[in-house]
Amino acid sequence: MKKLFAILLLQIIVTDKTKCQSFNIDELMKLADMPSKNIEHYMSKKGFVLFSRVSDSTTMNASFTPSIKGNKKILDPNRSIDICIKDNSKYFTLHTSALNEFLDGEQTLIKSGFFYDTLKDIKKESSMLFQKANITIKTTTQIQDGAVVYSFNLKEKGIPSSIKYAEDLLQFDSHEYLVSFFGEQNVKKDLYYLTDKDLKKCSILFSGTPRQAVFIWGDDVYLNDLLYILVTNSLPTEGAKKSYPASQNNEWQLKCGIYPGMGLRDLLKINETDFDIYGNKSELAFLVKPNEYGKIDFKKTAVMLSCHECFDNKIFNQKEVSALDVAKANIPLRVFDIAIYPSFHN
Repeated sequence: MKKLFAILLLQIIVTDKTKCQSFNIDELMKLADMPSKNIEHYMSKKGFVLFSRVSDSTTMNASFTPSIKGNKKILDPNRSIDICIKDNSKYFTLHTSALNEFLDGEQTLIKSGFFYDTLKDIKKESSMLFQKANITIKTTTQIQDGAVVYSFNLKEKGIPSSIKYAEDLLQFDSHEYLVSFFGEQNVKKDLYYLTDKDLKKCSILFSGTPRQAVFIWGDDVYLNDLLYILVTNSLPTEGAKKSYPASQNNEWQLKCGIYPGMGLRDLLKINETDFDIYGNKSELAFLVKPNEYGKIDFKKTAVMLSCHECFDNKIFNQKEVSALDVAKANIPLRVFDIAIYPSFHN
């Protein structure tokens, strides 16, 4: 009887130790791949209980904390997991007070092939960014209520089912995410000419083909934080000077119908009203003046026009000129470049 009691006691101890295992970065990534309906059951198996939950038709927010046995928490009281699922993205955050778990987690990300800034010493940085395909993980170290809290902030973006219009490309907010969908052979890193002397890192999709597009990034280290996408026939990049031939007419089209090579009259038809074009006395010559008049919002969609031998035309010898006046003069102005901006620039 004593032997049986000892065996049962050992089983209880083993079970409690199993529940007490730490929640690491591998488990956080596993959680991100899990259907929403299975999350609570999985967290329960890991020794967590649902602390709060708020949801509506588009968003779900939930927080999980260590379960309690008697008057004692099974897990570290400073360990918790926050979850947010909205639109086409999932957000998972693991908070822990264990430094060894935090450092082990960062090393796990490196060994798993996540891209990060190798020039930084991760042991000394309070924040690091790791990227792989459609997953971004930001690690942070903060002081909260006098205690050190280490966090892994995971964001997983959904993989698009299809890409049809140029605006559909705006969901690709990093080079890594772009590569994960289109393949490394179709996405090249390059340098984009903002001016003759000012270069900025960019990514080129389908370079030298009718489906080429330039992604200009706000962050030159991680190649993320999308500023805008340029749809053009002629690549204004360093690499294009060396090896990439000019493509044929670019086949990307905006949802409103604009495409590179479109004539000015057709652009006016789409807009359904007149608009202004910067003339030769402006530093932005031949750019459609940003405004919100008509069907096209030229603040969200920048359109650069071009024309052979138009610079000497008297109608452009001013700061601004009416597009309708240019069309009436039968000047063959056409769409040359189109720049489209992410929603946070709207």
